[in-house]
Amino acid sequence: MPAPTENLSALITFTLPTSALDHDESIYLTFPPPSERPTETVRLSVTDLRPTLDGEQTPGEQLKERGYAAARHKSEWVDELPKEDGTERYLEETAAAMKEWLGCSYVIAWNSVVRKNQVGMPQKLVPKQQGPEKGFVPTTRVQPVASVAHVDQNAILYLRHDCADNLQWGKELCGKAMGRSADEVKRAMIVNLWRPLHGPVTNAPLFVCPYPTLTPKDLGTHASQYGFGHDIHHSPSQQWGYIRHQMPDEVLLLKCYDTAQGEDGSALYCGHVAGQVGEQDWVDEEQGAARESVEVRCVAVWE
Repeated sequence: MPAPTENLSALITFTLPTSALDHDESIYLTFPPPSERPTETVRLSVTDLRPTLDGEQTPGEQLKERGYAAARHKSEWVDELPKEDGTERYLEETAAAMKEWLGCSYVIAWNSVVRKNQVGMPQKLVPKQQGPEKGFVPTTRVQPVASVAHVDQNAILYLRHDCADNLQWGKELCGKAMGRSADEVKRAMIVNLWRPLHGPVTNAPLFVCPYPTLTPKDLGTHASQYGFGHDIHHSPSQQWGYIRHQMPDEVLLLKCYDTAQGEDGSALYCGHVAGQVGEQDWVDEEQGAARESVEVRCVAVWE
């Protein structure tokens, strides 16, 4: 039987903080790094976010306060992802929903990824994107789940004499999506929409951590095949939660970057990760079935 909602826990993996390293952490600003940053896995008490789905706050209000949002959204196209036109329609549908929730001028679907929690699945290397994804079917390149707590894009400009790349990847991505500098618009924001392909999710659900419970000391910075992002170190102040037994018509919005950088009091981002819940979420029909999900990275623009 599933564990009671008020007594939930999960194993979440974090990178070790600078104080626990015996080497210079700047080695992680090169991709691929000479070695992976050491991690630790911590068992935490976690919260079921299901009540948020029917709460009073809109998705936009949730994003502003926490950096993530839980929302209901039934897709007409998610089952057609294996087809190129189905993927295109799903991206359009996602962008339209995001525009309605955020109240922005327009939304660009930057890319999509399908993930599966399958033992031994390798990470597929992908060239750094130079523009919005076109003609790609995400089911043809399934990636493993993201098993270390992180924030996808960074917002701080790191200057290194030996690195020609712009290390402020969040702002750079917004500009590439729009085809012009992000400084030319009032605001641009990167928000991902995450949806399980099957449900209920009983294995490797997506956990989120609200921005107000994260501190600058909780963040490391790393280079990836896509750009630069943050990995998260564990801190007792963090509050992690997930939509227990999440279904395909229940989505999570993940704020990754905002050019406004908190000028209006908005959360800058949220932490997220695939966690381990063991048998507490098993249900009779699917005992710990491997989680499969699709995530669309969107750039929202205010003219």
